[in-house]
Amino acid sequence: MVEIQCTQCKAFIARYKGSGELDLLLLEKVIKPIFLKELGSSEKTNLPLLICHECGNKLGNPTINAKGQFAYKMIKGSFRKKGVIKAMTPSPHTSWR
Repeated sequence: MVEIQCTQCKAFIARYKGSGELDLLLLEKVIKPIFLKELGSSEKTNLPLLICHECGNKLGNPTINAKGQFAYKMIKGSFRKKGVIKAMTPSPHTSWR
């Protein structure tokens, strides 16, 4: 799981299920914010540009992948990824006594 931040102002953009290179941000794998996740389940074919809500930095262009999933083609250098510690995320297999 990674957190995506704007490189210009370091504002939070999204929390994403995935790792490695982030060329394509699949909306169905977005955890937060909810409005971004919901764009993936909508019937819209005209997704807005992905821009930073703080500084207006352009982060990604809307696209649809080969499987028909809504996504953003991320612009290299406009964002940074930060790993999220998995221990902070409760596991369904952990028993709290």
